[in-house]
Amino acid sequence: MPRPSHVRDAVRRRLAAADRHSWSVDEMLEEVRAERVPADFSSIFRGLVWCESEGLVRRIEVGDGKARFELAGNHHEHARCERCGTVTEVPGCVVDDASVRLERITGFSIRAHTVLFTGLCRDCR
Repeated sequence: MPRPSHVRDAVRRRLAAADRHSWSVDEMLEEVRAERVPADFSSIFRGLVWCESEGLVRRIEVGDGKARFELAGNHHEHARCERCGTVTEVPGCVVDDASVRLERITGFSIRAHTVLFTGLCRDCR
Protein backbone atom coordinates (compact mmCIF):
# COMPACT_ATOMS: atom_id res chain seq x y z
CA MET A 1 0.00 0.00 0.00
CA PRO A 2 1.54 3.35 -1.01
CA ARG A 3 1.91 6.20 1.45
CA PRO A 4 -1.00 8.63 1.59
CA SER A 5 -0.56 11.51 -0.84
CA HIS A 6 -2.57 14.72 -1.03
CA VAL A 7 -1.39 15.20 -4.62
CA ARG A 8 -2.39 11.70 -5.72
CA ASP A 9 -5.78 12.19 -4.04
CA ALA A 10 -6.26 15.49 -5.90
CA VAL A 11 -5.29 13.86 -9.20
CA ARG A 12 -7.82 11.07 -8.61
CA ARG A 13 -10.56 13.62 -7.80
CA ARG A 14 -9.92 15.50 -11.06
CA LEU A 15 -9.89 12.27 -13.05
CA ALA A 16 -13.16 11.19 -11.41
CA ALA A 17 -14.80 14.43 -12.51
CA ALA A 18 -14.42 13.08 -16.08
CA ASP A 19 -15.12 16.48 -17.62
CA ARG A 20 -12.45 16.12 -20.30
CA HIS A 21 -10.97 13.48 -22.57
CA SER A 22 -7.28 13.59 -21.66
CA TRP A 23 -4.84 15.43 -19.45
CA SER A 24 -1.26 16.52 -19.95
CA VAL A 25 0.83 16.82 -16.80
CA ASP A 26 0.78 20.63 -17.17
CA GLU A 27 -3.01 20.68 -17.49
CA MET A 28 -3.45 18.46 -14.43
CA LEU A 29 -0.99 20.61 -12.47
CA GLU A 30 -3.01 23.73 -13.26
CA GLU A 31 -6.25 22.07 -12.14
CA VAL A 32 -4.79 20.67 -8.93
CA ARG A 33 -3.26 24.03 -8.02
CA ALA A 34 -6.67 25.65 -8.63
CA GLU A 35 -7.90 23.44 -5.77
CA ARG A 36 -5.14 25.02 -3.66
CA VAL A 37 -3.25 21.74 -3.39
CA PRO A 38 0.50 22.37 -3.22
CA ALA A 39 2.02 20.40 -6.09
CA ASP A 40 4.77 20.55 -8.68
CA PHE A 41 5.25 18.96 -12.09
CA SER A 42 7.08 15.92 -10.67
CA SER A 43 4.48 15.12 -8.02
CA ILE A 44 1.66 15.37 -10.59
CA PHE A 45 3.57 13.13 -13.00
CA ARG A 46 4.17 10.56 -10.24
CA GLY A 47 0.48 10.69 -9.32
CA LEU A 48 -0.57 10.04 -12.92
CA VAL A 49 1.98 7.24 -13.31
CA TRP A 50 0.65 5.66 -10.11
CA CYS A 51 -2.89 5.87 -11.53
CA GLU A 52 -1.56 4.22 -14.69
CA SER A 53 0.02 1.39 -12.68
CA GLU A 54 -3.32 0.85 -10.93
CA GLY A 55 -5.13 0.62 -14.28
CA LEU A 56 -7.15 3.80 -13.70
CA VAL A 57 -5.66 5.67 -16.67
CA ARG A 58 -3.61 4.91 -19.74
CA ARG A 59 -0.86 7.00 -21.26
CA ILE A 60 -1.44 8.18 -24.81
CA GLU A 61 0.92 9.92 -27.20
CA VAL A 62 -0.64 12.34 -29.68
CA GLY A 63 2.47 13.66 -31.37
CA ASP A 64 2.77 16.91 -29.43
CA GLY A 65 5.72 15.81 -27.29
CA LYS A 66 3.64 15.66 -24.11
CA ALA A 67 2.59 12.58 -22.23
CA ARG A 68 -1.18 12.58 -21.90
CA PHE A 69 -3.33 10.43 -19.70
CA GLU A 70 -6.95 9.38 -20.17
CA LEU A 71 -9.31 7.25 -18.17
CA ALA A 72 -8.92 3.57 -18.91
CA GLY A 73 -11.87 2.14 -20.77
CA ASN A 74 -12.85 1.15 -24.24
CA HIS A 75 -10.10 1.33 -26.83
CA HIS A 76 -10.40 4.15 -29.35
CA GLU A 77 -8.25 6.21 -31.67
CA HIS A 78 -7.43 9.93 -31.53
CA ALA A 79 -7.31 12.87 -33.92
CA ARG A 80 -5.13 15.96 -33.35
CA CYS A 81 -5.47 19.32 -35.08
CA GLU A 82 -2.20 20.33 -36.75
CA ARG A 83 -2.90 24.03 -36.19
CA CYS A 84 -4.37 24.47 -32.69
CA GLY A 85 -3.39 21.12 -31.13
CA THR A 86 -6.91 20.11 -30.11
CA VAL A 87 -7.14 16.38 -29.46
CA THR A 88 -10.39 14.50 -29.84
CA GLU A 89 -11.47 10.92 -29.38
CA VAL A 90 -12.44 8.93 -32.48
CA PRO A 91 -15.28 6.69 -31.27
CA GLY A 92 -14.61 2.99 -31.54
CA CYS A 93 -11.68 1.29 -33.19
CA VAL A 94 -11.21 1.85 -36.89
CA VAL A 95 -8.52 -0.80 -37.37
CA ASP A 96 -9.88 -3.93 -35.67
CA ASP A 97 -10.55 -5.58 -39.03
CA ALA A 98 -7.04 -4.74 -40.23
CA SER A 99 -5.49 -6.47 -37.19
CA VAL A 100 -6.72 -9.88 -38.36
CA ARG A 101 -5.23 -9.29 -41.82
CA LEU A 102 -1.93 -8.08 -40.32
CA GLU A 103 -1.71 -11.23 -38.20
CA ARG A 104 -2.07 -13.38 -41.31
CA ILE A 105 0.50 -11.36 -43.27
CA THR A 106 3.14 -10.90 -40.54
CA GLY A 107 2.63 -13.90 -38.28
CA PHE A 108 2.45 -11.52 -35.33
CA SER A 109 -0.19 -11.94 -32.69
CA ILE A 110 -1.44 -8.34 -32.58
CA ARG A 111 -2.17 -7.36 -28.97
CA ALA A 112 -2.44 -3.59 -29.23
CA HIS A 113 -2.07 -0.70 -31.62
CA THR A 114 -1.96 3.06 -31.64
CA VAL A 115 -3.34 5.16 -34.45
CA LEU A 116 -3.28 8.95 -34.53
CA PHE A 117 -5.12 10.88 -37.20
CA THR A 118 -3.96 14.44 -37.91
CA GLY A 119 -5.59 17.23 -39.85
CA LEU A 120 -7.53 20.41 -39.15
CA CYS A 121 -10.38 20.62 -36.66
CA ARG A 122 -13.70 22.28 -37.49
CA ASP A 123 -12.60 25.63 -36.08
CA CYS A 124 -9.26 25.66 -37.95
CA ARG A 125 -10.58 24.51 -41.34
